[in-house]
Amino acid sequence: MDTTAVIDAPRMTARRLRPLLGGPVTVRTPSTLLRGTLLSCVRGSAWFVVDDTDVLVDLDDITWIEPA
Repeated sequence: MDTTAVIDAPRMTARRLRPLLGGPVTVRTPSTLLRGTLLSCVRGSAWFVVDDTDVLVDLDDITWIEPA
């Protein structure tokens, strides 16, 4: 019998990201690791600049973020 429990991480929200606005961050999604600047966050997405390229990430895709 499998007794492994699955614990969901808290959902990412714009409110949780706001303290990081304007600063360098490291972001993990299921498919990539980004290092860039968090420029904006709204209800459903966050906007980063990574090596002079704009990257829009759905908040549901962010599994981990921290200041770089």
